[in-house]
Amino acid sequence: MLENETHRLRAVEPTDAELLYRIENKSDEWWLGSNLAPFSRATLEHYATGKHDLWSDLQLRMMIEDKRNSSTCIGAIDLYQLDPRNRRAGVGIAIDAEERRNGHALAALKMLSDYSFGHLGLHQLWAEVPRGNGESLELFKRAGFEQKGTMNDWIWHGDAWHDAFWMQKIVS
Repeated sequence: MLENETHRLRAVEPTDAELLYRIENKSDEWWLGSNLAPFSRATLEHYATGKHDLWSDLQLRMMIEDKRNSSTCIGAIDLYQLDPRNRRAGVGIAIDAEERRNGHALAALKMLSDYSFGHLGLHQLWAEVPRGNGESLELFKRAGFEQKGTMNDWIWHGDAWHDAFWMQKIVS
């Protein structure tokens, strides 16, 4: 397990299916990721009981626990679009709505960064942050990511295109 004084990142367990169901099926947030339709409980229960391998799946999801609150699971953090040749991966994070703005995402991003650079040997993490999502932009900046560019008309939401910022964290 990956942990600090206050938080822990761990593998997905069958008991996480209900939290994943709530997080993945928030249709008002689908535009922030790639969901096009809801996930069934059965699908998420199957996912939670499956074997996952970063190097063959090219993605990894870890659950975020708050150790200060009886190790309550409060969200998930992902590495995705892993590119082993160029040693980089995208980062996504989702925190349960009631637990936002409590420092969970920052703690998880820092642990994921340490794991990615120190253990996996990655050179770069990246994220796409919608221009209008100031809280996420500030979160990634506080976690050591730098804003490197703007992708125009990158995300379709509602009835319009939205720009996104390209964020990178590079380790030498």
